[in-house]
Amino acid sequence: MIKADNINSYPWPEVAGFIILMLLGVCLCSRQAEGQPALYLLFQPADLGVGPRVDYYPFSSEQAGKQTVGFYNSLTYGSCGLYKRYELKHHVKFTTGVLIPLKPYRERGYSISGGANYHHLGKSVIRDPDLSSKIYRSWSYELGFVVKMQRLAVCVATDIPRWEPCIGIGSIF
Repeated sequence: MIKADNINSYPWPEVAGFIILMLLGVCLCSRQAEGQPALYLLFQPADLGVGPRVDYYPFSSEQAGKQTVGFYNSLTYGSCGLYKRYELKHHVKFTTGVLIPLKPYRERGYSISGGANYHHLGKSVIRDPDLSSKIYRSWSYELGFVVKMQRLAVCVATDIPRWEPCIGIGSIF
């Protein structure tokens, strides 16, 4: 095993920026729009991570019944599972992305999601040469799918380069 450089500073600018984006998203959710804002609880099996996700639709539609493009932000934290097995600690993932609505079917709303992820690993990371270098990269992307029915929302997304799924169950408000 090769010892990696110690990461002494916590990424405060990124954390502050993400918190501001989350607050902006919550503020935008209070606006009247044709989309269905939702708040989720997320679970990531790879690191046993949990966290919140918010979907919001800041642009209202002029036509009744027309769906609008939305956005989402999420934050997850995990320190167990496969990450603990490979001595990777404190995996924090920030995500921001876009929701592209699909045609409703049987009174359910569907969207495809795509987003950018920022990963922060713990302070002292030991690089395992047998582990893919993609795990150590800070930036990645994800693709997913959202289903909204009455007051329940379900989202599934996968970080494509890391191949890490994330599942969320939420409430529409």
